[in-house]
Amino acid sequence: MTFPTPTSSPPPLHLIIIGAGICGLATAISSAQTGLHVTVFEAASPLHEIGAGMQITPNGTRILRSLGVSTDLEPLAAVPDALTIHRYSGERLVCRKNYRKEIEEGFGSPICCLHRVDLHQTLARRARDLGVDIWLGVRIRDVEFEGPSIRLDDGQVVKGDVVLAADGLWSSTRNLLLGEPTPPKPTGDLAYRILLDAKDIEDLELREWITKPALHIWLGPKSHVVGYSIRGGQMYNLVLLCPDDLPAGVSKAEGDLEEMRELFEGWDPM
Repeated sequence: MTFPTPTSSPPPLHLIIIGAGICGLATAISSAQTGLHVTVFEAASPLHEIGAGMQITPNGTRILRSLGVSTDLEPLAAVPDALTIHRYSGERLVCRKNYRKEIEEGFGSPICCLHRVDLHQTLARRARDLGVDIWLGVRIRDVEFEGPSIRLDDGQVVKGDVVLAADGLWSSTRNLLLGEPTPPKPTGDLAYRILLDAKDIEDLELREWITKPALHIWLGPKSHVVGYSIRGGQMYNLVLLCPDDLPAGVSKAEGDLEEMRELFEGWDPM
């Protein structure tokens, strides 16, 4: 009887990810969990994420659990107990007092409200714990899609088996793939983002809006507002959305407080 000659296992596939944002790091973690060799390249140094609050619905929180970050995120998150939808002037249109229970029983996972920075930093730690190589402060000059490989600004070439572009809305990798500039298309919306810290709020009733997590939505003419707690009920994220009036080519600018007040004059003062 002849037995096959034992052979060594092939090396794991090398996945190159361009961009260490939330998408890039989540992909890096899930790929490393399956045994892939993962290297992430990020232009920023040090690694940081900007922005404010974000809501993650049950399909997303299930993924976070599978990535192994739920335990670390739990003290940083706020899970809304209730949902209230208001007319812009303040009248309640819908109120679901058992919202948390309804969501968890209906979908098997909660809605989670987080600060983007907390999620990003937690994903970065988890990726590194799994052995993901994260290169910071490096820019990609070119991508060889047939190879595949990437060429860094210093001329160094890094080869892999798969190159994944996760370099965001203004992706330079997308431009290289399509061979032409591909700027994002404006949505027509503009968002004012406000973060409030509970310790800075002296009014006890207003402070409870922060310390007792709930989801609030105000609907009005051509605009709407969303508010919810983050960081375990220590901060409040408020987003006011209205038609975009920024000059052409401008995607971000410092908010004008007086202009915002004029746009939302007559709205619920809370």
